[in-house]
Amino acid sequence: MKRQNSANVTGSPSRYFSTTQNQFADILKQITQNCNNKPIKKASSPNQNGQLQKRIKTQTSSSKMINQNSQKKKVSSSVPKNKLEYYTIQEQIGSGKFGKVYKCILNSTKKLYAIKMIDKQQLKKNQMNNQLQREVTIQQMLKHPNIIQLIEFFETTTNYCLVMEYANGGNLFQSLMRQNNKRYSEPAASNMIKQVAYAIQQMQKQSIIHRDLKPENILWCDNVLKISDFGWSIQDKKERETLCGTIDYLPPEMVYGQSYDNSIDLWSLGVLTYELTTGKTPFQIQEGFALQFPDHLSGDVKDLMKGLLTDKKNRKQIDWVLNHVWLC
Repeated sequence: MKRQNSANVTGSPSRYFSTTQNQFADILKQITQNCNNKPIKKASSPNQNGQLQKRIKTQTSSSKMINQNSQKKKVSSSVPKNKLEYYTIQEQIGSGKFGKVYKCILNSTKKLYAIKMIDKQQLKKNQMNNQLQREVTIQQMLKHPNIIQLIEFFETTTNYCLVMEYANGGNLFQSLMRQNNKRYSEPAASNMIKQVAYAIQQMQKQSIIHRDLKPENILWCDNVLKISDFGWSIQDKKERETLCGTIDYLPPEMVYGQSYDNSIDLWSLGVLTYELTTGKTPFQIQEGFALQFPDHLSGDVKDLMKGLLTDKKNRKQIDWVLNHVWLC
């Protein structure tokens, strides 16, 4: 089952910030059709049947081209070129534009890992070396029970290789689609949101913004949720203006071309809360109407979402989230 095409979103969060629903719909339409004359990215993730679930991504980045030799020094690892021989590669478990993800076994310990193998030529062709370097650096910094651990990074003659924890339970979107009515009970969702909130708290302590939090990028590892896929993440205390991420989860300040900070991850947490408890993203539920809550939701979870799904200046902080009665 595929997620509803996010380009069809017509609802707006006008209940919480001052922009009309038609303006919001026009902006989303412009992004999905034109994206300011820049390419629209599509992200692929597995659905519950093992097929690829595609969701529209957008990017308007102004990164500069770098000299090939200087970049090689930044990305290269000092490990031997035959480092891949330490692992036994098994079946493919994912794929993307620049490479594939496989299950693998470290021969010395027989432990399972996931290895992302990124094609060097494709990365160079698309001028994405800087982004890979940033992803690796950030994942090496992050050490937390609710964040996928990067075990090691090395290169072969043709690929850059990222060895990571293996998610034996798949991703959160897959498990969501297996639930009755495609949604979780509030007690179950509360436990999941709390785990993601702890990961966000750790990222904020290290001035890291994920910028693409969604169920497909949250993995199950031995019944523990862990945030993954730091391809769009940045480490910066300054406000940013780059448009990137997944349309269903874009915060208003990013949609309207305003500067943003780490609170965009909290907006995404609000959208995630809504999706886990209703089976839908909040701005796809009604055409031409502001955000509305289904009757089955409790007052506590509604209060949490109201604190997050609002404009940047009124959005609650992570400590407020972790102390909220719905998570206690």
